[in-house]
Amino acid sequence: REKMACPGCKEKVMSNETLSASSETKDRRKLSYPRWFAFGVGHVFNDLCASMWFTYILVYFHYVLRVQNAYAGTLVLIGQIADALSTPFCGYECDRTRCRYGRRKTWHLIGTVCVAASLFFIYHDCITCENVAIGYKVLYFSSFIIVFQFGWAATQISHLSLIPDLTDCESERVGLNAIRYFFTIMSNLSVFGVMLLLLHLLDGGNSTLTPRDKPIFYGMAAGIICFGLIFSAIFHIGVKEPPPPSRTESTVAESGSNELSKWYQWFKLPEFYMCAIVYMCSRLVVNLTQLYSPFYVLDSLNLGRISVAIAPLAIYVPSLVFTVGQKYINKLLGRYMTYFLGLVVTWAGLMWIWLQPQNSETFSANAVYGAMVLLGIGNSTLLVTSLSLIADLIGNRKNAGAFVYGVMSFCDKLSNGIAIQVIQILHPCHGDAVCCPGCVPFYRHVLAYVPGGASLLAFVGLALLVGATQWRRYKKKKTAKSKADSGSIQVSLCSVCATKGKNTCLCLVNAVRASPQIQNKECHPEVISDDETEPLLNSNAKFNALCTNHT
Repeated sequence: REKMACPGCKEKVMSNETLSASSETKDRRKLSYPRWFAFGVGHVFNDLCASMWFTYILVYFHYVLRVQNAYAGTLVLIGQIADALSTPFCGYECDRTRCRYGRRKTWHLIGTVCVAASLFFIYHDCITCENVAIGYKVLYFSSFIIVFQFGWAATQISHLSLIPDLTDCESERVGLNAIRYFFTIMSNLSVFGVMLLLLHLLDGGNSTLTPRDKPIFYGMAAGIICFGLIFSAIFHIGVKEPPPPSRTESTVAESGSNELSKWYQWFKLPEFYMCAIVYMCSRLVVNLTQLYSPFYVLDSLNLGRISVAIAPLAIYVPSLVFTVGQKYINKLLGRYMTYFLGLVVTWAGLMWIWLQPQNSETFSANAVYGAMVLLGIGNSTLLVTSLSLIADLIGNRKNAGAFVYGVMSFCDKLSNGIAIQVIQILHPCHGDAVCCPGCVPFYRHVLAYVPGGASLLAFVGLALLVGATQWRRYKKKKTAKSKADSGSIQVSLCSVCATKGKNTCLCLVNAVRASPQIQNKECHPEVISDDETEPLLNSNAKFNALCTNHT
């Protein structure tokens, strides 16, 4: 019936199909506020755990369990390697999974169960480990750390890869990344606030942390599990995952990027490596400043045990305030300029730490919290913008979203684990000594040099990414100009029209006919002039996604 219809009827059918597609796209671009909230709290459990892991795992092993620096670094390295290996696997399987409940939400649920089952045992004293060799303790904690990191990776990748599935709008994606980071900051503030309260109430007359502080960490782990499961339930109830694109839709979306139709072909894209460098370095800056700031204020500045909670709070409170405006700053300045602004603020904070006098009066030492404020603003900008760059790289290729995030996270976790292990090996204090005279300048050097070097490498990656983007745009304009000089283009069938048995790519023909630029001109259905179609092909993103299979 469709083949026998007159051209006018065909145009009417195509008009209805276009309106339906436009309505569906509009629904996916605008998310309701309850869905925004439910999505935002979907990573709270992971954020609470990450706050304990990156801020207090070395503090717990070093000060409370009195594990030597090298062994504590080994445990963190094992966890980071397990996380690094888990992320590509979870990402690849998350893209392939087909489930009525939703492929992303299924892996999110698996990860939540693994995290809840293992976290408490990491922050609890080793059971039946009294008077045993250190190797047995390392093996005991490693088993729970591996399960924990696998679950954490599954939850993180499934939640991140849900962003391109929920909306096609770049501004909406930045907003989802921003609200995700907003709840990350709120989770960190909650952990640090409760830790500050417990350290103040259970002082015990000690100026530093001791093995008698074990109940504080037991209670923190139990509370995180309870509240984390509540927020995970809100996410699973409140977020409705869109169905994955069919094979035909996936082919159409990727028809303009045939080089990325297979997962392994992402490695042929230069921008893929540049985004990996930017994201990896951003995570190094954020995680290392969060991990070693408690050691710096406690051992280098001798500010007392409460400072291990105040320093992270000084980082995350300004991050919370600044994250609210990330969407608008990205829109006003653009991705690249916003990221560069975050680098400048981060450099200012690191320079402050380097110039901060040591062994000074308490008032002067407390001034270092100003540097923490700058680091918080810089960390917020770097992380949100780098995640937005990855979302832009994925674009409409949603079937590869989890894999891309998995590879990026692999680089992040492995680099963090190696950096932490090297730092712990180079620690000047050996044996059971908590802090020797050599550790006073050591943590200042760690905070100044390691995040500083990572931020410089991020700047190089950003410069390469800007250059690659401009070069790709130049080549695209040059190709368009050469096509325009050749006279006309022959329109072939796109995937949608081919599956419907059409002889002509009617979605292209009717889109051109409906354009106000050529409304009053006669247009032959098979051959269309370049002068009429090229502006449309360059300006209409949705049209390109449907019909890019033309010569």
